[in-house]
Amino acid sequence: MQTYVSLVKFTQHGLQTMKEKGIERAEMVKKNAKALGGKLIQAYYCLGEYDVVAIWEFPDNKTAMKAAVMNASLGHIEIKTMPAISRDEWKTLLQNTIGKGR
Repeated sequence: MQTYVSLVKFTQHGLQTMKEKGIERAEMVKKNAKALGGKLIQAYYCLGEYDVVAIWEFPDNKTAMKAAVMNASLGHIEIKTMPAISRDEWKTLLQNTIGKGR
């Protein structure tokens, strides 16, 4: 499974209906990903430019894109999703690309 990071902003509609539907929608987002073979690893609710930072696992980019579209189509969030690799994977990639000690 590959790791993905989503940066999420609540829409005006999402904010206006948070009290009535916020928890329900959060569970729906998680279920949508699971139905596609993905998994929510962790979600962090934030102050600042983004309201949520979510860490996911999906089998591939296309599946991650499907989940992002499904979840954004609920109307309560705007979402940017990007593939990510761990620090150890980055280190290995860097060593393989430019060699050790450079």
